[in-house]
Amino acid sequence: MGNLRLDPGIGAKKEQELTELGYGSLEALKNADPDELYVRACLKEGGPLDKCVLYAFRCAVPFAKDPAPNPENYRWWYFCDENSKSKKGKN
Repeated sequence: MGNLRLDPGIGAKKEQELTELGYGSLEALKNADPDELYVRACLKEGGPLDKCVLYAFRCAVPFAKDPAPNPENYRWWYFCDENSKSKKGKN
């Protein structure tokens, strides 16, 4: 596996899901669309997934883009629907 688990919101299961979707590293994830990732993951699983999967993807993409991410600024709950306006973490 790649370096996806450097992101505090990516555990073993999310790492596997992202890898299966074609994103095996943070570098590969930089240009991804989190909402599209969520839709693809739902289609792959055959139905809707918990919203926390979407929030993890919303967190992972900006984390991947950040050249020096502070993990404390990238917790999935900062990327929930009510917090997703900025989509930039706690900064």
